Amino acid sequence: MSSIEDRFVELHPESKPLAEKAMGLFADGVTHERRSMSPYPVYMERGVGPRKWDVDGNEYIDYKTGHGSMILGQAHPAIVEAVQSQMTKGTHLSSGTRLEVEWAEAVIRLVPSVEKLRFVASGTEALMMAFKMARVFSGKEKIVKFAGAFHGWSDPAYVTDTETDREYGIPRGTSETVINTPAHDLDALDEILVGRDDVAAVVFQANDIAPPEFIEGLRELTTSHGVLLIFDEVVSGFRWSNAGCQGRYGVSPDLSTFAKILAGGLPGGCVGGRADVVDTVGEGGIKHPGTFNANPLSAAAGKAALGIVERDPIVETADKQADRLKAGINKVLQSMEIPGGAYGFSSIAMVSLGTPVDIDDPHAVPAGVEQGGRPVSTEVLDKLQLAIINEGLWTDPASMILSASHSDADIDATVSAYEAGLHAVRAAGLI
Repeated sequence: MSSIEDRFVELHPESKPLAEKAMGLFADGVTHERRSMSPYPVYMERGVGPRKWDVDGNEYIDYKTGHGSMILGQAHPAIVEAVQSQMTKGTHLSSGTRLEVEWAEAVIRLVPSVEKLRFVASGTEALMMAFKMARVFSGKEKIVKFAGAFHGWSDPAYVTDTETDREYGIPRGTSETVINTPAHDLDALDEILVGRDDVAAVVFQANDIAPPEFIEGLRELTTSHGVLLIFDEVVSGFRWSNAGCQGRYGVSPDLSTFAKILAGGLPGGCVGGRADVVDTVGEGGIKHPGTFNANPLSAAAGKAALGIVERDPIVETADKQADRLKAGINKVLQSMEIPGGAYGFSSIAMVSLGTPVDIDDPHAVPAGVEQGGRPVSTEVLDKLQLAIINEGLWTDPASMILSASHSDADIDATVSAYEAGLHAVRAAGLI
């Protein structure tokens, strides 16, 4: 092992036996593929605000923030109070509740394009329902998505148009219902839409770093061809703005999917939009059961979270701290003479090492990096992740998701820890 790994093992003795047990319990030893790491995963015990503590008592500044769901930080008092209060009233009432109505009203107030909605239990489910709504409403079958985009783990979302689909367990028939097109290429999309009349909808991953003119052009193009436009706002919803990407750019999709922040960090999602499209669900239309749809705990957390987002400058605060973080990391990279840069939009900071990027353009991506790609080699990324964990940061070193709970002091400490991690990786001869 390298000295980075030696220190990691020294700092995390209690995580090792848990990881060994997990290998015999879970496929690949984890419950989410992004939690797998070498030599073994770290096991967390608690979190408050921007901080988390593992089973060994190590403290971290958190930049995974519940995979982007905790824009208010961990264990926000209002969320804790709302969930604890509902726990005493029942966790599943097998009926409609006042909370689900008030939760839906909050979504509709914040997102003007949403006239009606349907709650589900996750972002993946929200996309599955959006695809179904689009197909039933239009009477057409094909969904167009952009290469490299992530829309959850359902079969249609994972279609790649290659034989890899079979390895993922995706039936050939499902692959034939989805068309992939190059990211940010309106001409390529136009060619698809001009040449066929079987497209139900185009889906766009709204947290993609795309130029505003592309997003505006996407709306114009789909409208001109009579094709529905779906915005996947699972990550960007209530983060890019109170109304997500669509609110930031003033573009109204026909359908939108939300999760993560929507449910205050608890399981939950929704698909909403034009009433005539959403109304394809119901009696005589799409069947939509779901044991945990709008469950009272998620409704309580979601209502509380959206109320705070609506009342306080949550988005603006998180954005400001992301700008401070990117500026600090860019100074470190310049002082260490490492090509690349910290970049990204809203409150997600991306880091490119070795690949130039225009840090003054919020919509720029590193040269040659496709949507969903990583501008860092796997070896460097893996070692840097261990190195910054050793320094007290809990994050993917190439993608850092901020919350409004991060203070200036947290950001400054993060920059120092990231620099120490880079020095450790440099000492290992990797950069």
